[in-house]
Amino acid sequence: MWACWFRRHAAGPCSGSRRWRGPRPRWSRGAPRWKAGSSSPRATPAAGREPPGTPPRTAGELYAWWRTSPLAADAYPASLALWPPPGAGGAPEAEIRLASVDLPSPLVAALARSPESARGPRVERLERVPGVHYVLVVPLASGEVLTVGVGPRTRWIPADRVAQFLEGAGRVEPPYQISLSLPEPGGPEASARVIWTRTDWSVRGERRIELPGGMRHVHLRVELRSPLSLVVRGALVVAVDVVLLAGYRGQLAATLSAFVVLPVLLFAVWSFARLGDEARNAGDLLVRQTLRDAAAMAGTLVSEQTAGVSQAIQEVGHQHDADLWLYRRGVLVGTSAPVLSELGLVDPFLAPDAFVRLAFQDELELTADGRTAGRSIRVGYRVVLAGPPDVQAILAAPQLLDDERVRQQQEDLALALVLATLAGLVAAVYLAGLAARGLARPVAALRAAAAAVGRGAPPPPFAAGAPREFEPVMSAFDRMAADVRRSQAALEEARWRTAQVLANVATGVIAVDDGLRVTMANPRAGELLGAPLAPGDLLPRAAPPEWLPVWNAVGDFLAAPRAPAGGDTIAEREFDVGARQIRVQLAPLGPPPADGCVVALDDATALTRAARVLAWGEMARQIAHEIKNPLTPIRLGIQHLQRVRAKPGGLDFDAALRETAERILAEIDRLDAIARAFSRFASPAAEALPLEPVDLFAAAGEVVRLYALGGAEAATRFEVAGVAGAPVLARNDEVKEVLVNLLENARNAGARHVTVRVDDAGRRLAVEDDGRGIAPEALPRVFDPAFSTTSSGSGLGLAIARRLVEGWGGTIGLTSALGQGTTVTITFQGVSSPNS
Repeated sequence: MWACWFRRHAAGPCSGSRRWRGPRPRWSRGAPRWKAGSSSPRATPAAGREPPGTPPRTAGELYAWWRTSPLAADAYPASLALWPPPGAGGAPEAEIRLASVDLPSPLVAALARSPESARGPRVERLERVPGVHYVLVVPLASGEVLTVGVGPRTRWIPADRVAQFLEGAGRVEPPYQISLSLPEPGGPEASARVIWTRTDWSVRGERRIELPGGMRHVHLRVELRSPLSLVVRGALVVAVDVVLLAGYRGQLAATLSAFVVLPVLLFAVWSFARLGDEARNAGDLLVRQTLRDAAAMAGTLVSEQTAGVSQAIQEVGHQHDADLWLYRRGVLVGTSAPVLSELGLVDPFLAPDAFVRLAFQDELELTADGRTAGRSIRVGYRVVLAGPPDVQAILAAPQLLDDERVRQQQEDLALALVLATLAGLVAAVYLAGLAARGLARPVAALRAAAAAVGRGAPPPPFAAGAPREFEPVMSAFDRMAADVRRSQAALEEARWRTAQVLANVATGVIAVDDGLRVTMANPRAGELLGAPLAPGDLLPRAAPPEWLPVWNAVGDFLAAPRAPAGGDTIAEREFDVGARQIRVQLAPLGPPPADGCVVALDDATALTRAARVLAWGEMARQIAHEIKNPLTPIRLGIQHLQRVRAKPGGLDFDAALRETAERILAEIDRLDAIARAFSRFASPAAEALPLEPVDLFAAAGEVVRLYALGGAEAATRFEVAGVAGAPVLARNDEVKEVLVNLLENARNAGARHVTVRVDDAGRRLAVEDDGRGIAPEALPRVFDPAFSTTSSGSGLGLAIARRLVEGWGGTIGLTSALGQGTTVTITFQGVSSPNS
């Protein structure tokens, strides 16, 4: 809760930093919203409120609260303190410094005791070194004032010793050191340029920046280490690169030289252990020296009160720049960092082993291993007040074992050992190279022979003296090369025969790849195109422009999804190219994933013309046949009138005239119907009206209601089944005409029950009857113009129906069985169909 409160009040003011260009805290992202609602922190709705929860009172509680804030997660350097009421004065009641931020205690005390603190929480922005610092000042209900100082995230601000114990040192140290010079008032202007210079085995960079107090120099130092370390690193880079590029030879050398690596690894383990011992001994020496320096002052503190001892031991720790713990009678009485004690990181009782050795075995000082906050430490102990155990006082000094210098020494040793290992492998690599050459020569000969076979050339003979293990491989390769040559000869012969066959056919044949490039073409194809074709030619460029629709169709065929193996079909299309009609057949070159297809071109102009002449002849014969049927009754009627007129008296002439006139008019109406049917069948589809949305269910119901007017005494009963669906694309009048034709056919077939069914969401219409049906041998010809199952029909009803349905973009089909009835099914395209 404290973290959320801090973010709420610190959002706006903290977003105003311009000098420090490092990453901003996450709580500064709320600045625009804060500024939009008020002009000062006191104008916010939460101004003057007490922070939620119980405020911290000790250094340990301050640290626990800080760990819950997002600033701690972002690793910002900070300093926290709890000050007495503004009128009381004095030192802070609780304080914890996690980093060496440039916020002196007098400055923070002045902010806490300012009259502004009585008005509510606020955030102060301070221009400090090395950048902008922010101080949160929060007055508490009890009168105390809580301050939180935050500096920029930079390596210029080192972590405090307490923070190192609590959070540990950074695991990865940068390869450089950065420092600031003292201010120079009136110096040169700031510069963004970094000036680099080489000094011995280090590189220095310098840049001028303007900070409070004047111009300062930023010094950046990159240590190149010793010449030996530099040589080791360079040699490793070269060696690793050579090993990566060596391939099989390097792997063989590594395998043969493994016996060299194992002793080096053992030596490395021993060397690392020795370095750790040396580092431990150096640390013990430093701890003992620190304890000896501080023992005299610590011995005088034993007789003081506990509160005085705690304050005094802090001063001793600051003087010697070390963490000190003072034990009396085995119990902790003071520490230079009280926050560590509050957080439970300092054992309140002396370690039993150390107490026994110092109190009962008369040892003066010792060092032992320990752990705090999950980290390994080394603790030194020294007796500062001798005597029995109930009087004895012991001073302890902890030291973290995370020493960067030890890590650097271990790194140098590791690199040196790696270089030594590589140097020891040189001989093994050389010997492995000699062995590898012996194996590489026959392999290279096999590679050269394979490349020659791939080019179609005869393989070179293998040199004598190859290892005996390669002789079966070389013999098998010779047999394989002979088989390849025989297969190539057979393939060339088959190709020549195919070319000879294609050269003499009347069909133009072109084989193309998936990019419409010619792979093979016979002479007839060039004659049809009017341009020669050669392998590699691009069809759209090699052929005249009027052939472009044909090549577009070929491209669509190649782009369409391929059917599985064995399911390929031949696509056939016809195109008008100039004055000729070209029939195109397309077939894939093979099963997937084969690319390309075969294009067969035929000039069908003469064949189409002959078929058209035959069709018109058949049509003329049918028209003559259909007209001849009504003319016979007309002729007979006229002859009957002539005979009646020639009879004496002529009393029955009027009755005969009326009867004959009705017959003649009926036959004339029949002739008119035949003429209109043939005219409709012969009309071109281009003259048809545009398609429109049609409700099939409504159209079917309207037609069926007309037929139902005959009443119950009618021989045939009509009905509509199904449900209404989405509209379809058709022409309403034509739909009714097709339905009338189909219902008339059903009634003429002797059906007693006819059902018009609409289903498939209104996109399919079926006319089902229980008439006498159609014979199986007649089913293939039901849509031919000359076919009829009755002597009175013209045979054009179903032909006209199919023509109309196909003009809508639909399909029509018929199924029938003798004695069971007939079903005619029509499918339509929806209004939203892409073809619409």
